[in-house]
Amino acid sequence: MVIRIFEFSGGNMNVFLVVLFLTLDLATVALSLSTCSTLDMEQFRKKRIEAIRGQILSKLKLSSPPEDFPEPGEVSRDIVAIYNSTRDLLQEKANERAATCERQRSEEEYYAKEVHKIDMQPFYPSE
Repeated sequence: MVIRIFEFSGGNMNVFLVVLFLTLDLATVALSLSTCSTLDMEQFRKKRIEAIRGQILSKLKLSSPPEDFPEPGEVSRDIVAIYNSTRDLLQEKANERAATCERQRSEEEYYAKEVHKIDMQPFYPSE
């Protein structure tokens, strides 16, 4: 059994309407078969935070977060002195690196500003 769409009486308008209805029907079927869902960014963010928490707990070899949080104790003066000296040393090194980079940059700028063109005579005299 062969269905001939183009043999309707009434011209091209009927053919157009039949094709339009078939297209709309197939489009609704295609959309209903789609497995894609919209992405909820808030839900994605919550799942990502949970994954990071799980990674941190596994690194600490804990199965769940600690229930009680002890109050921080008094830090001894020796530990504070070591911390301060380390911080100061790192700051000095950063300043030295910045100064070295600044010197190199200024030297590059100085030497890059002058261009000299020298016309040279050919090595072999022309015959």
